[in-house]
Amino acid sequence: MMRSSNPVFRNIERSESYIGAESASYRGIISKTATLLITAVISGYLAISYIPVETLYPLLIVSLIVALVSVIVASVSPRLAMPFALLYALSEGVLLGVITILINTIYPGVAVAAVIGTASIFTVMLFLYSSRTIRVTSRFRKIMYSVLLSFLVFFIVFGLLGLFSSNISLSEPMALGITGILIIFGALMLTLDFDRAEMIVESGADKSYEWVVAVGLMVTIVWIYIELLRFLAILASRRN
Repeated sequence: MMRSSNPVFRNIERSESYIGAESASYRGIISKTATLLITAVISGYLAISYIPVETLYPLLIVSLIVALVSVIVASVSPRLAMPFALLYALSEGVLLGVITILINTIYPGVAVAAVIGTASIFTVMLFLYSSRTIRVTSRFRKIMYSVLLSFLVFFIVFGLLGLFSSNISLSEPMALGITGILIIFGALMLTLDFDRAEMIVESGADKSYEWVVAVGLMVTIVWIYIELLRFLAILASRRN
């Protein structure tokens, strides 16, 4: 069976397949992914527009916890995926909204560029995958898993070192390089996620899996957006 690097999609592989009254479709996956993205945008807009500044910090902590729990529940239980997928989008929207407005206030125009960049990367990777220019093979997956593990080990070690020494930090060029690599990795993750979505549809999985797939796609899209935002902010700081 094909596998994905996205943890949300990997959970589908561990679940027993079942066929419901309706099967998952590409149209259903697209509409649900769009629903989650729109929900996140609206949530972020409302958060930065109407929530008092003094309550934003505790709200960010709560939103982060809710987002993590929602992703886990949505990936574990397809039958509960819909409400928790929407809850994830709402909480993630608050996080992204606050982060975006803060960075865009310091570096005007960065947020718009990050949105355009994310949409462009998604479109290009979808074309490359659908045209089979990029083929998801067993070797490709193994390389992706190895790189992902390397990233996890690096950030865990770096984080632990940072707890014991205030002198541990990345230089600006190194931060820019690592962020660029993370953007490329996120783009490649999309091809594995497209592959997983195709498997779900072609295998005739229950329609509830559309929400699980949509959450997985959104996780990757958010990854790319945040890294692009960071990358552009670093570039802007260098110009200043």
